[in-house]
Amino acid sequence: MKQAFPLSRLSAAVVALAFIFGVFITAHAQTPSATPDSFVAQLTASASDTFAGGINGSGRFVVVESTGDISTERTATRNNSDGNREIFLIDYGQRRIFQITDTRRALVDPTRPATDPATPLNFSNIEVEVSNNRPIISHNGRWIVWSSNAYNDTSGDPNNSTPLRFDGNDAANRTALRADGNQEVFLYLIPAVAAVDLSSGVTPPPQDLTNGTLIRVTRTPATFLPRPGTATSSPSVADDNRFANINDDASFVCFVSNRNFSSANGGRDAAGRNSEPIPNAEIFVYNRADALISQLTDTLNPPNSPINIVFNSNPTFSGSGARIAFLSSAANPVQSPADPPNTRRNAEVYVADFNGIAMSNVRRATTPVTFDPNQPIVHEFTFGRRLSRDGNFLTFESTANIQPDGSITGTLNNAFAIFLFNITATSNPFTQIGARAPANEVSDVLRFPTFTTDNSTIVFASSINFRTDGTAAAANSAEGINPERRVQIFSTPIPSAATPLSLRRLTRTASVFQFIQPFPSDTTERMAFSLQLTELGGGNADGSAEAYYVLVPPQTSETPSPSPSPSPAPQLLSYFTGATEIPVTSATPAPSPSPAPYTVTGLAAGELGILRSTTVPLATSAQQVAPGDADTQLRSPSLPIELNGVSVSVANAAVGLYSVSPTQINFVIPIGLLSSATALPVVVNNRGAVIRSTLQINFAQPDIFSSTNGPGGRAMVFNNTDPMMPMRVEPFDVTTTRLTAAGTPETVPTQLTIILTGVRGDITPAQTTVRIRGARDVSYTAGQIRAIRQSRTPGFYEIVVDLTEALRGSGDSTVVVSVTNAGQTFSSRPEESAPRIFINP
Repeated sequence: MKQAFPLSRLSAAVVALAFIFGVFITAHAQTPSATPDSFVAQLTASASDTFAGGINGSGRFVVVESTGDISTERTATRNNSDGNREIFLIDYGQRRIFQITDTRRALVDPTRPATDPATPLNFSNIEVEVSNNRPIISHNGRWIVWSSNAYNDTSGDPNNSTPLRFDGNDAANRTALRADGNQEVFLYLIPAVAAVDLSSGVTPPPQDLTNGTLIRVTRTPATFLPRPGTATSSPSVADDNRFANINDDASFVCFVSNRNFSSANGGRDAAGRNSEPIPNAEIFVYNRADALISQLTDTLNPPNSPINIVFNSNPTFSGSGARIAFLSSAANPVQSPADPPNTRRNAEVYVADFNGIAMSNVRRATTPVTFDPNQPIVHEFTFGRRLSRDGNFLTFESTANIQPDGSITGTLNNAFAIFLFNITATSNPFTQIGARAPANEVSDVLRFPTFTTDNSTIVFASSINFRTDGTAAAANSAEGINPERRVQIFSTPIPSAATPLSLRRLTRTASVFQFIQPFPSDTTERMAFSLQLTELGGGNADGSAEAYYVLVPPQTSETPSPSPSPSPAPQLLSYFTGATEIPVTSATPAPSPSPAPYTVTGLAAGELGILRSTTVPLATSAQQVAPGDADTQLRSPSLPIELNGVSVSVANAAVGLYSVSPTQINFVIPIGLLSSATALPVVVNNRGAVIRSTLQINFAQPDIFSSTNGPGGRAMVFNNTDPMMPMRVEPFDVTTTRLTAAGTPETVPTQLTIILTGVRGDITPAQTTVRIRGARDVSYTAGQIRAIRQSRTPGFYEIVVDLTEALRGSGDSTVVVSVTNAGQTFSSRPEESAPRIFINP
């Protein structure tokens, strides 16, 4: 029998079954769209927050910081169950998440968690906070830089004294933390990996990325000792070395510090230049070739100033490291006399050349504006990549009306606008990139402007309803490309005399004024970002911040043609449930044979589905994921969202792909999509050829796997009563004898596990009915259903019930599952075509 395999091998076996489904197309050329189709995949899922820090040039690696236990490689001894802020590396090629740092706080009582879920704002059990912060990944995908206070310089145990492995509750580590606890800069060399074609969906052999090499960049005493948490305040440690950034190959690390780097602690200066009583935040660079640190800025506060009024911040490198840009509030950031008392200056953007040791040709990009205490921030030069990789452009946000020549006119605005500064231009170096938020509308979010690493395109976030020329249309106006005024990612080619602004909206999020910081790769085809309080289809019911991957593949043709188009457009694709191929009723169904076959109105979130076409090619050739290479726990995403150059989305949420061929695609509906009474847009992108369709998402759509993969046949149902024994198939006895923990036999009701699709794990037993009907007729509901759960194989779910005496001797019996919600019932195949099981006398 096809389904005779143990549950312990269910993942591999049901994938194999999925492949038995069978595998196996007039297009119109199209100009580039201002709203291209995007395919968004959720990379992380936890009840805690995850924030993206960067993506490498090829788009293979995404680095994040997270307080969630998100690694696909977690073990009993290496995990993040304690909720520390750790650094994780997401390998989109392997579809795996690696926990790079593994650290523990110093707790007052290590037997208790850091915080009690009942009182999450009570931090009194945290003696010293330990965290890993602000990761950045190099363009070549080999290096990560971040700040951490997980170290013990005096430890005799090198395996428990760095961010790669550190327990703050160890006695020696606790003592070291109490004496310092400062955040220091670390570099991590990612193990070399073989190249992989990301669009192919072919997963390379597993490779551990946690065994790379760590380099300690800074070693400095803290400006203040750690402060423990209390019942009303969070713990704190010195964050003296921060905002680290790197060039293409991490040969240079720039960072901000208010410590003094003399020759005694790795600085090039004999005594160090940052030795005033209250050291300023200065820009430093670590040269990996000789492991020495250079101080690039040298600024002073006004005499007798009790706080740091003058600061330098957010350095960023060009790809080679030959150019650096940063923010500074000093009159002269290179060597400034102390500012006069009572003098405050706005922070201005600076750019300089760098030779590996020192800056030269330092110039201020922005024109100073008189300081206004009611509007202290004029220029936003946020942490990240604000300098183009070739070093020719930088970008920032400003409330000032900056003219092309750099002069400033009028008064400051309440809303920010993006400006591009052409570093090499001899005249008119400034260009405004898009309008500000209209005065009569809610202001915009921070836009975090940045560049694709091929130096061709500016990418930014905004909630404005832009026209393609960068002007702002009214909210809800169809003249713009963001009429709903949601926070989206936009792009435009770097403008020039020959290239005007040409904005494109690259996402279709439902986010309302939540920050999105985009991280593009070499092009806008692959990007990463994080977002909270929003469901993008990947499953984020708790609204925590999660990391996302977005594909915006090229589009060369579209079927059906977007203009002119019949209304409604013809359905070129047909859909079926993935277990027994129940047809999904189309908006324009073909004539049905008599009697009409059983049909359903749509598929459900998380359901295995089949998409077919006899007129438009869906793929250039057949390809499928390798058996065993689909796992909800060991892959992220659990299935590839690209396979042989094909991607599919429902309402812009990327679907997981089992197989593609010219005539058929086997896929899984994104788990977080909400049911809808109206059909949602479906997009298939086959190496640029786009096919459009629609599909309704139902609350549920049960479909039990069958030996025929169609009507009738034997149901995929197992006797799973004894967890120590392989699962057994029909015929079933109503009772099963098994051994107790003490080794004595006991007879208990037989526990059946029904394998099906279309009934995701958040559907409750109270909404579900399992009917087994032969010579006997029994329906299981509510408390009689042991569990409804997802298996480790995407799209495959399990319902567990106990056989009862009422079914003894039922013989050859049908199995039907139905789910009722809001007065609507969704059922698997009816008795006439339902799969069957045999129950013994």
